[in-house]
Amino acid sequence: MLRWLLLIGLVLLALAGFERERLAPYAPAFMASWLGSSNSDGDGATAGGGRKQRGSGAPVAVEVASAESGSLPILRDTIGTIVPVNSTVMSSEETGTIAAIAVGDGAVVRQGDLLVSLDDRAARAQIAKDQAAIQRDQATLDQTQRDLQRAELLLKSGAVDAQQADTARSAAQSAAAVLEIDKATLAADQVALDKLHIVAPFDGRLGAFQVSPGALVTPGTAIVTLTQVSPVRAAFTLAESDLALLQDSLSRGTLTVTLRPADGSTDEVSGKVDFIDNAIDPASGSISLRASIDNPDGRLVAKQAFSATVQAGERDGLLIVPTVAVQPRQDGSVVYVVGSDDTVSIRKVEVAFRVGDRTGLTSGLSPGDVVVTEGQGALTDGAKVQPSSKPDGDGQAAPAQPPTDATAAR
Repeated sequence: MLRWLLLIGLVLLALAGFERERLAPYAPAFMASWLGSSNSDGDGATAGGGRKQRGSGAPVAVEVASAESGSLPILRDTIGTIVPVNSTVMSSEETGTIAAIAVGDGAVVRQGDLLVSLDDRAARAQIAKDQAAIQRDQATLDQTQRDLQRAELLLKSGAVDAQQADTARSAAQSAAAVLEIDKATLAADQVALDKLHIVAPFDGRLGAFQVSPGALVTPGTAIVTLTQVSPVRAAFTLAESDLALLQDSLSRGTLTVTLRPADGSTDEVSGKVDFIDNAIDPASGSISLRASIDNPDGRLVAKQAFSATVQAGERDGLLIVPTVAVQPRQDGSVVYVVGSDDTVSIRKVEVAFRVGDRTGLTSGLSPGDVVVTEGQGALTDGAKVQPSSKPDGDGQAAPAQPPTDATAAR
């Protein structure tokens, strides 16, 4: 039994020696010195004949990059739904029978296109009657005006008295009024006729028709839903803590959003945020926003879900390094800085936020500092390294381009 216990102990010690090199960069400070050291002999070589620590032995090959001063986009991730700019249920304004449906279910239509016709025979007959009445009363008006002209001439010659002239004038005025009534009646009946032909009030796509030819409809009967296809609105919410930042970006016209449809499509669409609500939702502590999105191909449809990244401006004055250069520890984050003599020093840094493969720092580095981006697991403070190539950056970051998978730490 004692022999087995000794054997198990030796195995555990061997495993501990193997794992501590890999775990050293992530260990708490109080364990870092133990994990960062090895069972070395008197001249600093490892017991297994491996690399020497703290500058002795062969340099460790690493990848490096330069810290650069610059800015990063301030991004917020959220979800939302597509809302049409215009959507209406087309209904009948008159009582009648469906005579014809001019387009099919789901058709794309333009403003003014005919959708449905009701039986308009009675309305057309009324229009013809109105037009005939106008012709009749126009003739009456012409006659009374001629009578008035003759009466005025006779009045001047003294052949008739003033009363007869006044009678002729009244008859002409009455005939003119009757003619105006006829024209108004024709206009009203024309409106009634037009209401029997239901047309699209704006460009859009139809849903399914809820009526069929021969059906009797009354005022208010739903016929079909028409929804505008482009542009559409993207509706979403963000935390109220971002309100001041969002309002400032909106006022400067820099508040934008990138949508990724929840159907798994890799295509993205972008637009400008043009609306921030005037009240906070107290239940969720969020503020509602809307953006206008061009949708020429109609791929986005009403009530479609999406994930989105909102760019609410940029933060300047950051030191930017590759995200892989920043190593987390229990007491904060560190980077491995390569000195001019290719010696590594471990330096604590303050992380502002990360955007994809780039991380912005507020302290701990200076522009031009060279940091390790690959190979940190084999390093300790003071180790010698052999960079695969020297970074050629000038200490200035390129203009920020927000990636689609950006994650911004609040």
